[in-house]
Amino acid sequence: MQEHPAIEQACPLAAVDKRLADAHRLWHQAEAAYFDPDGFRLAVQNAIQTLRTVTFILQKQKAIIPNFAEWYGDAEKKTQGEWQRRLGVDPLMRWMVDARNRIEKQGDLESNSIVRAEIVASYIEEGPRIEVPAHLSDTIMTLLHNIPNTALGEHIQRNGMLRIQRRWVENTLPDYELLDAVAIAYGKVAELVHDAHRQIGLDPPPTIHDDDGRSYDLPSMGWRFPCMIGHELPRTLLISLADGSRIEFETKRVPIKFDAGKVAALMERYGGNPFDAMRRDYKTDADLAAGYFTLIRTVFLRDGYHQTMLFLFRDRKLIGQPIGVVFENVQHKYALMRQLAAEVTKLGADAAMLVGEAWKASANELKPYERPADSPFRTEALTLHLVSKTGAPFDCEAEIIRDGEKVSLGETQVADQSAAFEFAPFFQAWGRPVPDSWMQTSRMIKAAAKRE
Repeated sequence: MQEHPAIEQACPLAAVDKRLADAHRLWHQAEAAYFDPDGFRLAVQNAIQTLRTVTFILQKQKAIIPNFAEWYGDAEKKTQGEWQRRLGVDPLMRWMVDARNRIEKQGDLESNSIVRAEIVASYIEEGPRIEVPAHLSDTIMTLLHNIPNTALGEHIQRNGMLRIQRRWVENTLPDYELLDAVAIAYGKVAELVHDAHRQIGLDPPPTIHDDDGRSYDLPSMGWRFPCMIGHELPRTLLISLADGSRIEFETKRVPIKFDAGKVAALMERYGGNPFDAMRRDYKTDADLAAGYFTLIRTVFLRDGYHQTMLFLFRDRKLIGQPIGVVFENVQHKYALMRQLAAEVTKLGADAAMLVGEAWKASANELKPYERPADSPFRTEALTLHLVSKTGAPFDCEAEIIRDGEKVSLGETQVADQSAAFEFAPFFQAWGRPVPDSWMQTSRMIKAAAKRE
């Protein structure tokens, strides 16, 4: 990935750019030393100090930045500019200033490495979940011995996972993981540096690209690079409560290229190029869902199956390549959807679509926490779930009808009030509340489970 274009010496702010790049490099050194207390302490404190010096160097360049006093602020003129006001009212940025002063004048920050353990058995954070008191030396069996023997407990035992996560927390910043706090602060300083370039007439690109063709919109990511988002995954251990096995998974990009040879093969196989649906200019979410569902119907009827895939969009335009989603059981899916939510932030996606085959069952036929796949009344359907940052969830589905080796599809059914609970982590990534209807359904299931 071309995350850090070479700093052009001709740039008037080259010294500022270089120091910001140094802070990013030190952040990754801290990430690499996460399980080495001394190495982590040294790297993260150096990152904090280096990030703070970016603004010092920027102020040394005030002569080349037009209207510097109004734009940033000028101590000599006793003027507080727009950027000083913005950073001054931000609690995290105030903490960064205090942290740098403590490091330089008093010594090391008072950081503690802790382990957080919790049992998760839902997509929704208010779903079935147990916070487990934990210590660094606790065994898995110690953490599990008090799971309640109820319908809720049975669901957790069967479908839940134990999530164990190492965290560094600074005593004066208890609500943040320390590395994440520095990453967020980095993003705020990076935004300042980008704005400084604009102030002198240089407009740096707000989007970067990787080797797979994915574009990353820096403003939507808080001006952090993709490598600074979702960094908690390498230090998280997931254990299946059903059999004690470690939960591991990977996602794969599904390459779609529109070269002449590929188009000819598609037209021959599907009787036209179904992927034209991916190029259209959609005006509404309903049109977007309808266009893509026509595509997946065509693919399913020709191939006899459809892989589960996630599509991410910005302004109803596909971003990068679709993601093939493979999970062995519901524990995997709980974890996988949380991981994929990080892609929403990285790519600046404002909509997500999950398509594939699924088991269906009406709510009144299911026991508390019973999944459609386990119901004797289940049916099979080709489904599309579309959620967005601002709009209402949207569903399309068609019943799958099997007659020996032959398959067909029923009529397309459309709904604009989806109950796609698996997208709850995406709503969290967007800073959007989970729909009330989802929460009410979750609470009703929990209440029914307690009565059994």
